[in-house]
Amino acid sequence: MIKIYQLIASIHLGGAENVAFQLAEYCKENTAEKFSFTVVELYKTRNKYAEEKKKFLAMKNINTLTLYKGSKRLSLLFAPIKLAYIIKKEKPDIVHSHTDLPDLVLASALRILKMFKIKIPAIARTIHNTELWSTHPKLAKYTESAFHNDSVASVSQGAFNAHKELRLMNKLPVSPYQTLIYNGCRIPKREEHPFKIDKNKINIAFCGRFEVYKGIDTLISVIKELNTLHPNVFVFHIIGNGAYLNDILDLQKKNKNVFVHDSVPNISDKLHEFDFLFMPSHFEGLPLVSIESSFAKVPVIASYAPGLDETLPDDWPLRFKLENENELLKIFENIKDNYYDLDELKSKAYKFVSKHFTQDKMIDEYSNFYLDIYDKR
Repeated sequence: MIKIYQLIASIHLGGAENVAFQLAEYCKENTAEKFSFTVVELYKTRNKYAEEKKKFLAMKNINTLTLYKGSKRLSLLFAPIKLAYIIKKEKPDIVHSHTDLPDLVLASALRILKMFKIKIPAIARTIHNTELWSTHPKLAKYTESAFHNDSVASVSQGAFNAHKELRLMNKLPVSPYQTLIYNGCRIPKREEHPFKIDKNKINIAFCGRFEVYKGIDTLISVIKELNTLHPNVFVFHIIGNGAYLNDILDLQKKNKNVFVHDSVPNISDKLHEFDFLFMPSHFEGLPLVSIESSFAKVPVIASYAPGLDETLPDDWPLRFKLENENELLKIFENIKDNYYDLDELKSKAYKFVSKHFTQDKMIDEYSNFYLDIYDKR
């Protein structure tokens, strides 16, 4: 039995977390070699989504652990101690870290283990973003300097390049064990949903964290502008949570065509009712929701963002530059005027993601990734 810990920031609706959940659920079904997975979160997210997700994981015989039950900030101090203790006690074969904060906590835990001369498990990391520690360069060096010859999978070419540049900028050697594994998705089902769809209007969804890097500022300003230019045309369904929740709730209060939902479990199975998905991101790693939306045959209105651009065909007509609001407004105007051949767009995006981003392909590649790590320990 190969014991693998999936280390994530928290159990919430996020692309990196969804990849970790998929690996824990499906890799063990994919090979004759037996895998045992535990999902380890740094801090606890207290909402309905997290509760339901933990129940679902338990039904799949996937354990979950919380390293610190207090605040996110304090978890960065106390979670490494708990993680080091768990590694010493449980002796996982592989610890697989997803994104920067788990990397930071793991880096501190490795230093603790080394100090007490405790055996360190094999380390795997997935690089999920194209912007890495841009506002905290000292933390970047502290974190990255703890990793030597670890096995690194990047979710996109943009993420691969960003991590390599980060290592070189900090004068650290790049691990020879590098690979590119695109995020993959299963074909979504068509399940019941909680959304108030107005069949007489164009329903636009935003799914993700309410953070600047997701383009929440653009989302707010564009909704206000569109409601002035084209009243009674669009309905916006904003799904998620984050630092700008109060701004989004204020937007809902002042606009009757804005509906806000907390994170929705298995959102991919509920995307089918929307007319478009809106992604005004500043940067991404490789966003699953864009791929899921194309599988659900819901066209994506997307910024030219690193990572996001790899999820759509090169000549995708619903792309816009973040700094050019008029370009974005023109796309919405074209949608209003039925300018695009939607059947053609849906078919084109579906064929593209079917070629590059199937769940089976991702699971196969990660299963081999784990086996290679285990064999070379």
